[in-house]
Amino acid sequence: MVKNKFHFAHAMAMQGSNAKLQPYQGGGKKVVVYNTYANGGKLHFDVFVPTDKSQASQVTKDMDARAVEYAKEFLKLIGKPSEDLSVNMCERCHIDNTDLYANELWQLPGKEVFVWPMEGCPKPS
Repeated sequence: MVKNKFHFAHAMAMQGSNAKLQPYQGGGKKVVVYNTYANGGKLHFDVFVPTDKSQASQVTKDMDARAVEYAKEFLKLIGKPSEDLSVNMCERCHIDNTDLYANELWQLPGKEVFVWPMEGCPKPS
């Protein structure tokens, strides 16, 4: 679990340059969905973070901050790092289940965090 930006940067450095996105092949998980845009809206994707909450309004601000860091990690992994990812554009939407997105999700390396790519993002094969 990433506790702050220093720990996140350290965790990323520990993963090394061999870290790659993998298509998610696991079972269904309850997730909070963050609707995310970057690069002036040219890139659109959702970040899915597992949760035990039943409503998006119950999710903590700490999880919101982590979702932004996960979005930045995804952009780096697809070769499109963006300083243009604005915190207010990474917005908590709703609670969902990964079962509904079979074969459509990326999994961040070493994490139970998923990305549903939409406009301008590579899709899992």
